[in-house]
Amino acid sequence: MAIEIGRTLKRRREWARLTQQELVDHTGIERSSSYIGAIERGNTSPTLDELERLARYFRVTVIELLQEAMDESVRRGSASAEAAEVDDRLARSYQALDEADQDLALEFMELLVKHKKRR
Repeated sequence: MAIEIGRTLKRRREWARLTQQELVDHTGIERSSSYIGAIERGNTSPTLDELERLARYFRVTVIELLQEAMDESVRRGSASAEAAEVDDRLARSYQALDEADQDLALEFMELLVKHKKRR
C-alpha cells in the first residue's frame, strides 16, 4: 500500500498557518511552492531528504509523519467502505421493488434533490 503524505502535509501546513512558499523557505527544500502543492494533491512524492526536512520542521520523526499519513488513509478508507455499504443497500432496496415502484422511488429522489438545491 502506497503512503500518500499529501493530505497530512497540507493539514499540518495549514495548522501552522504557512503558505506553500513559507514551508519551502523554512525547510530549505530547494523546490518551488508549486512542488509542495503537487505533493499535497498527490501528484508527486517528496524525496527521503525532503521528507526528513518536513518532519524536522513539524518536530516529528519521519516514521511519525508516515504513520500519521497511514492512519489518515485508513480513516478515509473506512469512510469510503461505509459509503459503498450505503450504495449497496440502496441498490438492493431499489432492485427489490417492482417497475412501478422503482419509477416512484426515482421521482421521490429527484424531488429530494430539487428540495436540497433550493436551500
